Amino acid sequence: MVLQTVGRTLLLLAALHRVAAQIKVLAPSSLKQQFSSTRGHISGSTSTFGAPFYGDRVLGRVIWGESNGENHCTDSDYHIPRTQTKGALIKIVLVRRGNCSFTKKVRVAYKKGAHAVIIVDKEDSVLTSEDMNRIIVADDGYGDKIRIPSILIAKDEGNKLIEAAKTSFRVVVELAWEIPTDQVVQVDLWMSTASRASQQFLKEFAPLRRALNKVLRFRPHYSIFGIKSKDYNDLCSSPDGEYCTEDPDASGVVTGRDVLQEDIRQLCIHEITKVPRTSLKDLAAGKKMVFYSAPFWDYVERFGDTCKLDAKDIKDRFGKACSEGLMRSIGIDIAKVQDCMITSMDEKMKYQKENPAWSPRALRINGWRYSGLLSADLVMRAICSGFTKKPSECKDLLKPRDPTVRYEMVPASGGVSFGTFIVALLIIGALMAAALMLYKRSVQANMHSTVREEVMLEVQAQMSAYTKMTADF
Repeated sequence: MVLQTVGRTLLLLAALHRVAAQIKVLAPSSLKQQFSSTRGHISGSTSTFGAPFYGDRVLGRVIWGESNGENHCTDSDYHIPRTQTKGALIKIVLVRRGNCSFTKKVRVAYKKGAHAVIIVDKEDSVLTSEDMNRIIVADDGYGDKIRIPSILIAKDEGNKLIEAAKTSFRVVVELAWEIPTDQVVQVDLWMSTASRASQQFLKEFAPLRRALNKVLRFRPHYSIFGIKSKDYNDLCSSPDGEYCTEDPDASGVVTGRDVLQEDIRQLCIHEITKVPRTSLKDLAAGKKMVFYSAPFWDYVERFGDTCKLDAKDIKDRFGKACSEGLMRSIGIDIAKVQDCMITSMDEKMKYQKENPAWSPRALRINGWRYSGLLSADLVMRAICSGFTKKPSECKDLLKPRDPTVRYEMVPASGGVSFGTFIVALLIIGALMAAALMLYKRSVQANMHSTVREEVMLEVQAQMSAYTKMTADF
C-alpha cells in the first residue's frame, strides 16, 4: 500500500516536469557574454500546440519587429523584413506577450515568414526564468492549425534578445528540445476511448508502436473524475458520482457510463494480453523490462472505425456489443476480459481518478511532459530523442525534417482524404453528365413522357446519394 502511494505521488510530481525548451545564444559575442552565468542558455516553456524540432538542433536568426501598439496581435501591427535570413539559418521572430492569445501571435508571425517564435513575457511581469517551467502556453482552440514551434521566455532574458535584435541582424541562437534519455523509453498516454482525437492518434501510432515493441514501454491512462451531483448520473458509473467521465455525444445514446466501461475494458485488454519482450541477457545488462500487447494495439487501431458513436445498429455502435464483436474478430478472450472488468473495475477507476494528468489528453515521455501537436510522427520524433542510444527502428521510421518547411502531419491510413473527395466529385460529375446525355437523347427521340420521368428519377437518385456523402477526418 505504501509503495502504491509513493508511486502515485511520483507520478503526479513527474507530471509537473516538462520537456525543456532550450535556447542557446551563439552570436554576437557581446550578447552571449550577457548569458555567461548560464553558458549562453535560456530556458523556456514550450507551447502545447505547434511542432517543436524534437531530435534536432536548429540554428536561427532572431528578428524583432517593433509593435505599433497591438502587441504583435495583428498583421499590420509590425513589420519583418523578408531578406534577413540565408543559408541554413531559420527565421525566429520575437513577439511580446499580451493583448491576445499565444496562438494568435504565432499565427501572425507565421504569416510573416517565421519558422519559429519566441514569446517574451510582459514588461510588467515578475516571473523569472525558473518560473517558466510552471507556465502552460495554452492553445486557444485553434492551435491545430499551427505547424511551427513557439517558446515563452521570461522578460529579463527576452529583453536582452530584443535589444540586441533591434540593432543587429546577426543575433543567432540554437533551438533544442531536451528529453531525459534512457536505454528504454517510457511513454504514458492519457486519453478517452470515445474521443475522436484519441482514436485517431492511436490508429496512426499503432504501426510505430509495433516497430518499437522491444524498446518502448507504454502505459495507457484514461480521464476519470468525480462529480458530487445527481444531475450528471449519465456521466458516472453509479449514482454517487464517485467515478465519471465525459459524455461524447451530448444528447446521443452513448453515455459517460458507457465510456467508463470501455476505458476499463481497454485497460483489461492491455493487462491480460501483454507479454515480455526483453531478453534475460538485456535484463542482466540492466535494461528495464518491456511488455507489449499486440492484441491491444490491433484493437485500438480498429476501434474508432468499427464502433462509431453515431451508428444506428447497436452491433456497430460504441458499446459492449460492438466491442465484443471486435475482440472476437481479433482473437481476444472475451471471458477473461469480462472477468478482469468484474474483479478490478473499481480498483482501476480509483487509480485513474487519483493519477490525473494536466489535461484529459496528455502525454509523458520518460517522465517529462510532452508539448506540441498530438501527431504520431511528431510524438515518435520526441520518443526517439529519448533513447540513450537511438535504435535502428527510429532511423527507418523517421525521415529528416527540414526546419524551413512548415511541418505537415502524416496522414492517417483510412478515412476520406481531400484527394479522394475530389476524385469522388469528378466521378459523380461524370455520372451526372452521362445521365443528362441520356436524357437529352431521350427527348430528341421523342420517347414517351413516362420514360423521360424515369430517367430524371435516376438522376435525382444519384444526386441524393451524393449529398449523403460525409468525410470523417
